[in-house]
Amino acid sequence: MRLLIMCFFLPISILAQQRLRGVVQDAKTLEKLPYVNVINLTTNTWVLTDEKGNFSIGVGELEKVELQFQLLGKKTVTRWFNTKNSLKDIKIFLTDENLRLDEVVVKATKGHTFSEVLFEEEAINQVQAFSLNEVLEQLPGQQISNFSLNEFKPIAFRTVRPNTVSDDGFGNKSFGTAVVVDDIPLSNNENMQSYTANMASPFAANYLGFGDNRAGTRFNGTFSNANFGVDLRQIATQNIEKIEVVQGIPSVKYGDLTSGLIKIDQKAGRSPYLAYASLREGTTEYGINKGLTLPGRLGFLNVSTSFLDAQANPREAYTNYRRVNSQVMWSWANKEKNIKNSLSLQYGFHLDDVNYDKEERNEKKVKNEQKDWRLTNRFSYHFKPKAFLDYFDFNVNFNFSSQYSFESKAVNNGGKLVGFGTREGVYEGVYTAPRYTSVKEVEGKPLSFYAAGLVYKSISNLNSTHNLSAGFNYRLSDNLGAGRLGSPKTSISQFTNQTGSGSSAFRPYNYADQVQAESQISFFLEDDFTRFYTNKTLRITAGLRANLQNEYLSLSPRVNSALIFNKVKLRAGFGLTAKAPSLNQIYTGYRYYDVVLADFRYPGVYNIGAIQTFVEREDNPNVKPSRSLRTELGADYKFGFATLNITAFYNKLFQGISSQSYAVRRDLAEVAIDDSDLQNPELQITGYRPYYYTESQIANVFESEDYGVETFLNFPSLVFKQLTFGLQASYVRTQDFPGNDRFVKSSDASTPIQFGLYKRGIVNREKLNLGGNLSYHIPQIGLLINVRSEHIIIDNYQRGASLYPYAYIDSWLNKVSIAPNEQNNTNLFGDIIKPDAGYVQPQTEVYHNYHLRISKDFLNGFRFSFYVNNFLDLKPTRLVIENGQLVKRTNPDVVQLSFGTKIEYQF
Repeated sequence: MRLLIMCFFLPISILAQQRLRGVVQDAKTLEKLPYVNVINLTTNTWVLTDEKGNFSIGVGELEKVELQFQLLGKKTVTRWFNTKNSLKDIKIFLTDENLRLDEVVVKATKGHTFSEVLFEEEAINQVQAFSLNEVLEQLPGQQISNFSLNEFKPIAFRTVRPNTVSDDGFGNKSFGTAVVVDDIPLSNNENMQSYTANMASPFAANYLGFGDNRAGTRFNGTFSNANFGVDLRQIATQNIEKIEVVQGIPSVKYGDLTSGLIKIDQKAGRSPYLAYASLREGTTEYGINKGLTLPGRLGFLNVSTSFLDAQANPREAYTNYRRVNSQVMWSWANKEKNIKNSLSLQYGFHLDDVNYDKEERNEKKVKNEQKDWRLTNRFSYHFKPKAFLDYFDFNVNFNFSSQYSFESKAVNNGGKLVGFGTREGVYEGVYTAPRYTSVKEVEGKPLSFYAAGLVYKSISNLNSTHNLSAGFNYRLSDNLGAGRLGSPKTSISQFTNQTGSGSSAFRPYNYADQVQAESQISFFLEDDFTRFYTNKTLRITAGLRANLQNEYLSLSPRVNSALIFNKVKLRAGFGLTAKAPSLNQIYTGYRYYDVVLADFRYPGVYNIGAIQTFVEREDNPNVKPSRSLRTELGADYKFGFATLNITAFYNKLFQGISSQSYAVRRDLAEVAIDDSDLQNPELQITGYRPYYYTESQIANVFESEDYGVETFLNFPSLVFKQLTFGLQASYVRTQDFPGNDRFVKSSDASTPIQFGLYKRGIVNREKLNLGGNLSYHIPQIGLLINVRSEHIIIDNYQRGASLYPYAYIDSWLNKVSIAPNEQNNTNLFGDIIKPDAGYVQPQTEVYHNYHLRISKDFLNGFRFSFYVNNFLDLKPTRLVIENGQLVKRTNPDVVQLSFGTKIEYQF
């Protein structure tokens, strides 16, 4: 093992290390600034300034290096240095980060290296962000939506978002979007808050989960997000320093993803008190942050807390969402500044509450509660100069949550027979009351443990550098909750049947007893290579990641490259990624199917119902990680007056997760009643006959392709320096290829054909949108006025037809192919021909959104911000099909006119 490591880290000879020295000072007071993070972007090494603001950082034998200076509350400075001219006595001046700076970046910008997109503090404040979701809506390809925190907020990159969250393509890609906070990935793999796990698509959130479709947007309306990605509304933004979004090919350091990567850096270090209040419609948020300097060499303590209350309708009090986020972070560095450690404890409380008790006859109530405890430690050790390694990182995290989801409503058509048996057989069922309260209830206690280690070495000569890294990630996922709770007498309507009919059935399922802990371990190697030529620079980041996810091994090679000239940068990238299935997709319990055989009633004497229960195999042990192929080509060009960035991409999701039906044959009992003794009537089985039905399992049968182009065009100044303008555009085409068949039950019981099988139609989506960002900034008075625009040019949707069966299932469950020339033969297959003609969404007319922000910094520490969405109150229309005819209606995707304000006080 030692020999392997040495071979990896010694591909070229190690030369003597040059060191660059200097001092960092406050630009206004000239105070020497300690604990400034000095990063060599060329070699990816770091040092901290000492108590007198001095630093000394290795630069190898390179002729030029790029250094970045970071300190909380100060504007980050990035500069190139020629090591022949400047190796010591460098002076760096940092200015306070506020609206009185000469230059303020208020929009998302393309990153420094490849195609990543950065949001710094003012770009985060560009929208009135109550959560991370609102910030990310500024990305190319995303779209500002009507404000609502009364539903979970998923996201997927470089794909066309469908009209509803219950979509296999979007669900897979959302689940494959990784969110990493301070180098620790958040995980939703352990979330099992769904009432049924094997009755429909795993992404049918409105059917499987808990919510209120009257309170959210038409896209979602669900609170519980099992099988989807991280709920972005749970992440507050006030304590975020920087966000980096990788929509293309991430470093091999990051895994368990297929769609993209969101990297969040939180504020750590000394900072003044910051209290704030934010209000929009029925939503209010309050919070306070402070970064304390501890006595002696004990480091810094950052404390933050916030409270949010979101009413779905400020005129009513039926549905609301509450959020409490609190964090304590201790950051420390030793006297020599070569050891850094950060220990943080976070607590989160999230509650969705619905109560129509006095408003509706069904007295609907919904509660979705989650409490999170998160303990994280991050350790970094910088070795001495000329050591075998440069630095070593080790991060560890433990996360425990308590989740409780509940829904109840009054049912007035009771007296139905329901089953309760957990073994196959015929038995007497139970009757629901004529009027009863149906209940859905799930208790989850997900927990996860995460550990990651990384070693790093930079090797350089006169005009090239190799930044070598190797490491591992490990995650353990489990759920110790009581699981899905319920009783036959409070069964919801999906599980009640008429006489002679059957359906999938509900039984309680205990997570603590039935769910097994699943683990993932990954190892990675990466070389970030840079070669400097006379008039160009070549940079290639190449690596390999090996993933062992739930006992399935996969390899993920990834390459990003850039050829950089004076005004032009050419970029290309390729990579494979993998996303493990969630516990909720693997552990579904046994599949129960109840048939009401007969309902014998002798008024005033007896009521006896016969139920037969069938039990199918449990869980989905063969479901594999989903995979994604990601590619991109791009170019950046610096004009004298603007900067242009263009990226074309092609992504393919394969082995995607979806539900797949399969046919089942059972012997169905025929029953009679012996009531010769009216006081003790008995059920009697008189015979059996074949019975056919379908069950569902979760499998890797879904594929999807996305391709398109996105661009940024930024003008540093227009007419005069204080006026800046930026454009962004995105064109995306998405094709979904469902691999699961559509089953059609034969309408003729006399034939050997039981089910017809149909290929589902391919789904095509296409979207083109443009965006503009116009800012007017007066630094002398700390004033910023910004107008953002959105222009939706193309928004098309088409679902292909599924007209005729390509095969059928016979009486012995054999799959029999049908010749293409006979598939429309109604004489042979009329009993299973039920065509789906597909759907074409009428062409959407071009429409626009305009949003306004005004912010003012006052010298006494106050900042006031005013936000207006759709401030022109535009109400464009679109064509919709009603009763088979095209009619014009107001476009529901246009953001409604709304106002918001935020007040901050720093002291």
